[in-house]
Amino acid sequence: MTATIRFVLATASNTARCRIVPARFYTTKPDVSFSELRQIIHGVSSSPYRLIDVREPHEVAGGKVPTATNIPLGEVAAAFALPPSEFKAKYGIDRPTPSEETIFYCRSGKRSQDAIDRVEKVDPKLITRNYRGSWLNYAENALGDKPLK
Repeated sequence: MTATIRFVLATASNTARCRIVPARFYTTKPDVSFSELRQIIHGVSSSPYRLIDVREPHEVAGGKVPTATNIPLGEVAAAFALPPSEFKAKYGIDRPTPSEETIFYCRSGKRSQDAIDRVEKVDPKLITRNYRGSWLNYAENALGDKPLK
């Protein structure tokens, strides 16, 4: 597993000098590629995972990656703070755990990274990954000219 340490810039209010201090320890792995995602969702890879689509419901109505669960970006931090039973009742899947990868995607990759940043503040033990190509990349590679449903 690869670990990422992020830093924040801290300033003292009575001085113009700055210092860098460690923020938190996160377990973010490298981005997911289309070919890796295809292997994961089709069972070629045996890694346990949860695939989270952070687009808005009206965007998801146009199509989604198979096995994905929609949790809009505005809900993601609160969702991952829910107890497991409430999470399952609301979203229909077990709440992700540190024993599996939680892969986020959106339309183009920015909101999914925002979702990862929010979730890691709520549950820093989760293994989070970003499918940065997101829906646009998936639709182009997997669907081509086929209908989006």
